[in-house]
Amino acid sequence: MNISARCEYALRAMVELAQRPDGDEPINASHIAAQGNIPEKYLVHILLQLKRNGLVRSLRGSQGGYVLERQAESITLLDIVIAIDGPILEPLPAEERGRKELGVIWQTAGAGISGVLGEITLQQIMDSLSNTDMYYI
Repeated sequence: MNISARCEYALRAMVELAQRPDGDEPINASHIAAQGNIPEKYLVHILLQLKRNGLVRSLRGSQGGYVLERQAESITLLDIVIAIDGPILEPLPAEERGRKELGVIWQTAGAGISGVLGEITLQQIMDSLSNTDMYYI
């Protein structure tokens, strides 16, 4: 299973939004794109998908931009993946190739992947990033 570039960009955008000390201060797409090394035209579509799935909120006006819709500790990696790429392993690979008896195996694998992604929160990602930025003397 591969994670799409869209999913990677979505996670980068969510990290940028979560890193704001004041979570209510909106960040415009240009800033998110520059900080996350994401093509801006591509990012706008990703932000719309995240908005439709209740992960970000947009604010209009000269000081507008995007903010997280929920707290970082309540947003999981699974939420982001599903918002961008849809449900894990759906449709099942076996069903596409006429091997329906393998469906149970793929369902089990999909449930396992979903379980792991569902346990990782955006806050945990933020915490792990802040730990890797530390320098020890």
